Amino acid sequence: MESGFSRIAALAGGHAEARAIQVALRIGVFEILSGGPHTAEEVAAHIGCQARATMLLANALCALGLLRKDRATYSLDEAARRYLTRASPEYLGDMILFDAGLWEVWGRLEDSLRSGAPARVPDMFQSSREETARFIRAMDSLVRARGDAVWTAQHLELGFARTIVDLGGGPGTYLLEFLRRWPNARGAIYDLPATLTIAREILTSRAPELMDRIELREVDYRKDRLPGPVDVLFLSNIIHSEDETTNGALMRQCFEGLAPGGLLVVKDHIMDDALVEPAAGAVFALYLLLTTHGRDYSFTEVAAWMRSAGFAEIKLQPLPDPPFSSSLIIARRP
Repeated sequence: MESGFSRIAALAGGHAEARAIQVALRIGVFEILSGGPHTAEEVAAHIGCQARATMLLANALCALGLLRKDRATYSLDEAARRYLTRASPEYLGDMILFDAGLWEVWGRLEDSLRSGAPARVPDMFQSSREETARFIRAMDSLVRARGDAVWTAQHLELGFARTIVDLGGGPGTYLLEFLRRWPNARGAIYDLPATLTIAREILTSRAPELMDRIELREVDYRKDRLPGPVDVLFLSNIIHSEDETTNGALMRQCFEGLAPGGLLVVKDHIMDDALVEPAAGAVFALYLLLTTHGRDYSFTEVAAWMRSAGFAEIKLQPLPDPPFSSSLIIARRP
């Protein structure tokens, strides 16, 4: 009974831990401490906060295992240095700051439950450059920190492909890994205009040596016919933003956009038929309720759309959990 109480209490109070980390990241606590140990007074002076309040936050971060305290000084735990400082290649902070930006949206969950409608306009964060950049950099941050793109590139056999398209590819995090593994392939990102502007900045900075192999092309799959034919279409975290009708049409579009023998690869939370496992996908579906017209779908549902579009050899390949909670669905155009 006590363990049940502890579990429920921790779940219900999880907003406190989340907010402490989000705010500490936003005001610069981890960046200050990346330079070495500091007292709470020294941290407060750097970030423009009150010393006693900063001490309370730092103590909480120690309790959460992100900081260490030695007498009056605080320093970073190794996990915080790895995932919460900008100099780290595994920096998760952009994803955490994106979540922080949705704090008020989560406050309208009850409204969305009563209406069934999103709590914000489902525009894929295209309405302002600031929103677009925060969203796209968050997706890049999450994938790089967790290692999805590297694992996916290592476990997909794309040696046959001359053309690999990341549809809705955002920052191009996956495409870069595909092109690094398959040097004879050319790649493209098909996405919305505001997203492509941010993608170009990220790609030019991170992989200038690959830019002559990458096309950035404005494509709205809801309205535009997909250019093609290409050898591989890769869709990561796309179908969960759309309803069933849109996804069925998208699978037909993908079939038409592939060359014979081409592969469609869908990466997403792929649920069991009850839509409760993986647990991360079931919880994430509430975020989708708040921000999109979609949800997470089962393999049975996705395979049915693919089969109806004409695909064959449809198979499910789960990613190892932990650290991942996603799966690949791979299908071939005959």
